[in-house]
Amino acid sequence: MKFSSTRFLRIIIMVGVLMTLVSGIAFAGGGGDDKAAKTKHGILLVAFGSSMPEGQMAIDAMEQAVKSAYPNVDVRVSFTSRIIMRKLEREEKRIVDEPAIALAKMAYEGYTHVAVMSTHIIPGAEYKDLQAVVAGFKTMASQGTKAGFRHIELSRPLLWVPEDFTSLADVLVKSYAKEAAEGAVVFVGHGTHMFADAAYGALRDALQRKSSNFFVGTVEGSPSYDDVLKALKKTRFRKVAVAPAMLVAGDHAHNDMGGDEDDSWKVMLTKEGYKVTPKLVGLGQNPAVQRLLLNKLREAWGENAPK
Repeated sequence: MKFSSTRFLRIIIMVGVLMTLVSGIAFAGGGGDDKAAKTKHGILLVAFGSSMPEGQMAIDAMEQAVKSAYPNVDVRVSFTSRIIMRKLEREEKRIVDEPAIALAKMAYEGYTHVAVMSTHIIPGAEYKDLQAVVAGFKTMASQGTKAGFRHIELSRPLLWVPEDFTSLADVLVKSYAKEAAEGAVVFVGHGTHMFADAAYGALRDALQRKSSNFFVGTVEGSPSYDDVLKALKKTRFRKVAVAPAMLVAGDHAHNDMGGDEDDSWKVMLTKEGYKVTPKLVGLGQNPAVQRLLLNKLREAWGENAPK
C-alpha cells in the first residue's frame, strides 16, 4: 500500500474537523476549569484489526496484558483498517472506532494524559497514518486549548531501532525452539511497498545470526515467497513450520500462509516436497512479545506515566 499525499491530506482534514468539534463542545460547556484541574489517564490500544475470531484472540490478549500492567487506567481499542471495521459493522453489527474518532471521544470525556499504543510490527502505511492523527491532537494540546489533551504520546512499532530486531529474534528463537529442532521455521509477515519493508530482511538477518533454521518472508513485500523457497532449497530441511510474523493470526495467516488454496504458502511448499506445519498463533498471543510492546508503551509515557 502506497502512502499517498491524498491519503495524508484526508487524515489531516478529518483530524482538523474532529478537533474543531471537540473544541466547540468544550467551549459550549463553559470552559472546563474543573477538567483542567484534574488528571485523567487513558490508553488507546491501536491494532490493524481482524474480522476473524482467531485473530481477535491476539488483540484481546494484548488488551488484557495492558490492563494488567495498568490496572487503574482505562484502556480503549481502535483499529486502523477501514475494510475490517466496515466488515465488522456489516456482518456483526460491531462498531470499532478508528484512532481519530476514538481520540476525539476520549478528549470529550475528559482524558488529560493519553498514550496511544501501537501494536504494528513495522512503521508502514498504517503506522504513518497513526502518526499523522496523533500529531493533529498534539498540535491542539500545544496551542493551550481547553479541549483535547494536556499530553498525548504515540508508542513506537515493534521493530523500530536495531535493538528491537535482536529482542524479537531472541523471543522467536526461544518460542519456536521445538520446531527449529525438527526443521526450518518460516515467519510470514504482511509486507509493504514502503521503505519500512526492509525491516523484514533485517529480522531475517537477526534470526539467522542465532540459527540458520529460521527464515522470514512476506505476503506483499520482500523477502517474497520465491526468496524464501530459494533459500530453503540451499538447505537439507524437509520439514517446515510456517508461522505469522503478525500481531494476529487472521486472514493472511489462515489463508495466504496456512490455507488450502493452491496459492497458499503451505500448499506451494508441500508441492515442493516439504512437510509443512502451519502455526496459527499471532505474535500478540505471545507473552514475551506483549512485554516488548509494553516496554514501548512505558517509553512513550515517560514522566507522564500514571502513578
